[in-house]
Amino acid sequence: MGVLYDAGSADAAEVAAAARCCGVELFLVVDRASHHVRDLLPVLTRRFALCDITGLDTRKAARAVATFLPDGLLTFSEHRMELTSAIAAALDIPYWHSPAVTGRLVDKLQQRRTFAEAGLDDLPFAPVAGTADLDAALDAVGLPAVLKPRRGAGGRLVHRLDSFSGARAAVAACAAAAPGADLLVEALLPGDPAAAGPQWGDYVSVETAVHRKECRPLCVTGKFPLVEPFRERGSFVPHTLDTPLAERAESLAEAAIGALDISDGIVHTELKLTADGPRLIEVNGRLGGLAGDVVRRGSGFDMVAAAMRLALGLPVPDAPRFEAVTYQYTLMPPAGGAGHAPATGGPELCVRLDGLLHLPGVDLGDLPAGAVPSSDPRDGAVARLGRLHGRTPDHAELARVVAAIDALCRQVPGVV
Repeated sequence: MGVLYDAGSADAAEVAAAARCCGVELFLVVDRASHHVRDLLPVLTRRFALCDITGLDTRKAARAVATFLPDGLLTFSEHRMELTSAIAAALDIPYWHSPAVTGRLVDKLQQRRTFAEAGLDDLPFAPVAGTADLDAALDAVGLPAVLKPRRGAGGRLVHRLDSFSGARAAVAACAAAAPGADLLVEALLPGDPAAAGPQWGDYVSVETAVHRKECRPLCVTGKFPLVEPFRERGSFVPHTLDTPLAERAESLAEAAIGALDISDGIVHTELKLTADGPRLIEVNGRLGGLAGDVVRRGSGFDMVAAAMRLALGLPVPDAPRFEAVTYQYTLMPPAGGAGHAPATGGPELCVRLDGLLHLPGVDLGDLPAGAVPSSDPRDGAVARLGRLHGRTPDHAELARVVAAIDALCRQVPGVV
């Protein structure tokens, strides 16, 4: 089996472990034009056979992949879904999503149209090609609204719009950061703080295993409150919703999967929790973010191996069972422009951040080795300074751990 590897993927160790678990002979398809691939190339070369498609068009890439005689393809990266689908179609080998389904998954405008046609959501939305059609789009959608790229992941270049002048500035910022990118304006969905609890985020994700169009909910993943503008702070399992609300979330995710005509795969559906119930944010036709990490630490259930089973045409026989709360919590630069290294020296900063690792309930952390690196909050989830992982006996203790983390971070310049 071939895995197209790039940013956002399950890491190399997870992919290798899943392949062993499933008895799969694996190779990675890589493009050295990707910074992510270039940075990890020494590790990838040691662990996997590599099919290098750098500089190749789809037809030539398919020929290169064909020399490995794959019986199927898989990707965990949003950026490689379309290419994976195109190569699989060219070689007539299995991949979860046909090119048509992949188009609906990677294009948020196509998704919104599909949901509206299926009667799943009546959220106002409009495409925006540039400032010339912005005013008409906002007249149709109204304010407040959300501006986002039609294609992309991780909350990159997502803006809240509260005025026409602010909207024009946001479109100009997107054009400068991603020239030629198509944009989408959606009405802002107001969250209900009471749905998950006031200390938690007003949105969740539903992780679903789909096998031959049969949906099996794996879990509902809880979220921490967003950091401005729309940056994800992190996730935890199990969730804090009451049973009826969790079931409504799972049912809406299943309906969205059906509307998009997804037949197989792990699907990550993001839902806003509103006073009227769950509403669709977006559906991702892949394992979402770092959901695999929190689920595996919380239950022993391997989401990457489950994805590989589905790619082999096999069902997922069970679902995660959680006995404690596991989380991942992200450290970020402040909003308001590009971040910078704080005035404090590197060694002093390291000591102060290392204090996070000594907090009860924090098990490990991916923290900067020196001064906080430069990062731009407009890059969404990519603009992180570090990440903490841990386990607590219940949600009350998790809330205390998060309060302690936040209190320590307030003492470190350039970290929120």
